[in-house]
Amino acid sequence: MRVLAVLAVVAALGWCGYWFIGARALDSAITSGLVAAQDAGAEVSTEGHVIRGFPNRFDVTFDAPRVASEGIAWSAPFVQFFALSYRLNHLIAVFPHDQRLTVFGHEALVHSEDMRASLVAEAGRDLPLERIALVGQQLEVMVNGQTHQIDGLRAASRRIAPREHQISVLLETLIPDQPLMEREDPQRLYPRFFDVLRLDAEVEFDRAIDRHLIGGAEPRLTRLSLTGGRAAWTGTDITASGNLTPGMDGRLSGDVLVTVTGWRALVDLARAAGVMPAEHDALIVMALQGLVAPDNPERIEAGFSVRDGAVWLGPIQVGQLPPLW
Repeated sequence: MRVLAVLAVVAALGWCGYWFIGARALDSAITSGLVAAQDAGAEVSTEGHVIRGFPNRFDVTFDAPRVASEGIAWSAPFVQFFALSYRLNHLIAVFPHDQRLTVFGHEALVHSEDMRASLVAEAGRDLPLERIALVGQQLEVMVNGQTHQIDGLRAASRRIAPREHQISVLLETLIPDQPLMEREDPQRLYPRFFDVLRLDAEVEFDRAIDRHLIGGAEPRLTRLSLTGGRAAWTGTDITASGNLTPGMDGRLSGDVLVTVTGWRALVDLARAAGVMPAEHDALIVMALQGLVAPDNPERIEAGFSVRDGAVWLGPIQVGQLPPLW
């Protein structure tokens, strides 16, 4: 029993020593990382940080963090990171209710009831990013006096190859600013809320996303493919799958399969908005009627080809997509 007691005390002291040594090393790494990021050209600042969580976790709280790079800036009163002391490659981040985001001079205030993220890196020396997820509940995005509401936000990325990642972004119950919609769309042609907006894509960078991101050269995007999406609102549900890749000018090309439930209402909307070319109106309606699903007259499936942003249904051009940049 004495031997067991001695071993237990030694193990406890060893674990405590590991935590304090790890906390000191983490503190040094944070300080060095902030300096390295600033040397690399990013504006990174914080009023201070505190490390807690003894003895089983490392909990880091940053006070008044601010990050800015190439026209994009983010700041908040605080942000917290949590990791189990025996699993440092898995981080949990918790964000405050209010954050500030600036994108190329346009400032947005983001309020949420709850927002947190999870990051998992592959265990190893370089810690390559394995997956990351962001979840937000009851968001309000305020821009130029306008308030846009989102019931749920889910964004995720997972690595599918050393330099490739699969990305998905989902917005649930998006309500744009109503006074803005009434002002910009007095005829009420467009939806006043969306049940679902989703976008799926695959991206490839010129190097792996790993710990060298801090203080190192920023990875450059070498390929972006839009692989799917969904938009649903009252009476209409649109899903798309395929592969659209932008060229050097940002114009998309590729093929996509679109399934539309509630297509007649969408045709009426396209007519009223002037999106459907009048000279091809009858031909387009005839083509769409030939695509009606046998089990549901309100659903159609159509394969579209996109060439330099122009959308074609067979030999007929039915629209033009704006360039991504």
